[in-house]
Amino acid sequence: MNGQLTKLPDNQDYPFDQASIIYNQSQFLKLMTDEHIKDVKFGRRRIEDFYKDLQKLSSADARSLLYIDNNLSGKSWENITYDEDDYKSLLISQLKNYPDPMGRYNFLVNYKAKNVLPDSYLDWFKNDLRCSLFLMSLIQSAVSDYAYKGKKELITGISNLLRYHISILDCTSYNLDYKDEIHRDGDWKTVFLLSIKSTYLKGRTEDKELKWLDVSNHEQIEWACDYLEKNKYTILKGVFFPETIEEKYELILASLDRLSNIKSDDIGTEKNKGYSPRSYVLFSIKKAWDGQKQYDAKRKTNDGIINIYKRNQERLDELAKKNNVTANKLINKYIEDAHKKMLSPNDQSEKQVLEYPEDLKDDEKNMNLSSKEEVLPDSNPIKPPTELTSSIDKKKRHHNVNVKLSRKKIFEKPNR
Repeated sequence: MNGQLTKLPDNQDYPFDQASIIYNQSQFLKLMTDEHIKDVKFGRRRIEDFYKDLQKLSSADARSLLYIDNNLSGKSWENITYDEDDYKSLLISQLKNYPDPMGRYNFLVNYKAKNVLPDSYLDWFKNDLRCSLFLMSLIQSAVSDYAYKGKKELITGISNLLRYHISILDCTSYNLDYKDEIHRDGDWKTVFLLSIKSTYLKGRTEDKELKWLDVSNHEQIEWACDYLEKNKYTILKGVFFPETIEEKYELILASLDRLSNIKSDDIGTEKNKGYSPRSYVLFSIKKAWDGQKQYDAKRKTNDGIINIYKRNQERLDELAKKNNVTANKLINKYIEDAHKKMLSPNDQSEKQVLEYPEDLKDDEKNMNLSSKEEVLPDSNPIKPPTELTSSIDKKKRHHNVNVKLSRKKIFEKPNR
């Protein structure tokens, strides 16, 4: 019909999905607009009727035309969210500023039909921050002057950019080492975005490689963010500003997704090469985190933090409650009391060995407490050492624990 409708491909089995129907509706809208303009020119209708007809547009159509006009006029910063009924009034007001309002409207409708991406092709990354960050990173150079705070702004931003300006994602403009291009009939916009979708979903970091990263461990997520940023792996630096730990976690994943998963003989350690850029970063960050954990554990020990075996935690709480003191103060007072009772003034050898049953060694793997409690002020009276440890002594008698002292050992391994 005068070249207005999309020409069908040679393949007669081409399916008309929802997006194709929307596209053809846009083309039909263009045809009807042409007819309206002809009526006005020949005096059969007035321009006031044209503005009245625009009020019948859906809010979505009015918004898309308004956003397109702003983009083409260099006013994309005006593409903000309004109330649904405001888009039609703003579009009409903007069209009235043109010498030929109907001509401009016709141009916008034609541009929309040829360049605007159908909404149904944007659903795969809707409400998915990780996917949206990946997509935005493909055009990072084009959005370097933008700033998106949090998940909602970022997803809205990339959705609008792709919906109204898909050409910004030209297949030769983004830097991605791994690609999975789809060859099929259809509109170039949708085919192009489907290629990016396939590339991302097939090539993103697998869950099994991320098991060690725990979103509930805030300390770990903060550390991982700092690590990637210091090593310049973080995407959208200065563009996306996460607001929560969960958003920082998604940023970490998207930054890893952005790295190539193609192996290279030049990447790896001196003795072990053949990594991909992504797998080597994963190897490096995991190794660095394990080292950080060991350092933190050693530092906490040096700072006087005591690890309590899981099976003794309830006992410690019970003793602290009975003596009306903190667990920290109870332990320290018991150490002082035991030291006075067990060591004579002449027995101050530096080497003392503590032996304990083998089953206690397993407890070291199940420690559930690592805390440093604030010591109560001296004004809070503490029971004398003999009274403080009376309950502990009773516990010892109850379990028939025999303590033997020697010059070299405090505790002897009990007979089984």
